[in-house]
Amino acid sequence: MRHLLFFAALAGLTLILNGNPLLAQYERAPQKPAIVLAAFGTTEVSALKSILNVKGRIAAAFPGYDVHLAFTSNTIRNIWHKRADDQKFRQKNPAVPQEIYQIANPLTTLANIQERGSRLILVQSLHITQGEEFGDLKNIVGQLAGIKTMKSSLNPFPWLALGEPALGNGGPEYLDRAAQALAPLVEEAKKKNAALVLMGHGNENLEVASYKKFEQAMQKMYGPVVALGLVEGEPGFEEALKEVEGTGQKTLLLAPLMLVAGDHAKNDMAGDEDDSWASRFKAKGYTVLTHLEGQGSNNAWADIYVDHLKAVEKNMPAEALEPQANKKAG
Repeated sequence: MRHLLFFAALAGLTLILNGNPLLAQYERAPQKPAIVLAAFGTTEVSALKSILNVKGRIAAAFPGYDVHLAFTSNTIRNIWHKRADDQKFRQKNPAVPQEIYQIANPLTTLANIQERGSRLILVQSLHITQGEEFGDLKNIVGQLAGIKTMKSSLNPFPWLALGEPALGNGGPEYLDRAAQALAPLVEEAKKKNAALVLMGHGNENLEVASYKKFEQAMQKMYGPVVALGLVEGEPGFEEALKEVEGTGQKTLLLAPLMLVAGDHAKNDMAGDEDDSWASRFKAKGYTVLTHLEGQGSNNAWADIYVDHLKAVEKNMPAEALEPQANKKAG
């Protein structure tokens, strides 16, 4: 159903952009290139700082671009839209930017940007791996980039490209860069004489091999006192427990290998319920400490996304990097 809705929306978008003469009959002012940062999103106010930190780092690295956020989760977007009309919530949380209350999905965000004038648009995935969310995003970007008009000068998305997620394609250069970014976490665990246990999200159906390879890269760089497990898919809790048992450590530092420390980090990892990872490790006799901060708040991790965007920009033609104005239809 989700894919049917996407293609229906895509067909409508194509008709609007390609067939509506009202959008092509006037000149628009030159537009700066744009960046869209696509994340799953979060409803946790305290976790927003991680997403906003990444946006701030990218805005500073790309001063000539308009930078926009998009959330891929329908549920999360709907919650923020409802909160927009909740004056008590807004008064209690004055630091939440207006952009969050009006957050849209990547498809809508791209359409809104294009409607104000064709220009270079770089989309940066804020996901960890090339999993389901990244795959859907890649399909959207690819479909939009493939829209062609009778006159090539009027193509709605002439320069549209997507940056890799944090672990890229799972190659060694991506994994080593990400492992280096987690050095502060490893040092925190070492100071507390603890093994570091990372919780990733994962998924039940698609690629999770990058997580295991990342665990191996972390162990190669920092030694065996690092374990990784996933909320969905394998390696899961039992695999992480087995890795921990091999370290001989009795104190553990749990930390999310996620952009934000949202519901999964607070409940599935560090919650008081019997089925949380913290409770399950305690039941095995471990002393459990938690690090409740998403990787987006880690500047070294945020800069991975910055560099992935720079790599995409480097491959764009020079004409795409200049402000663009739509031409009149002839």
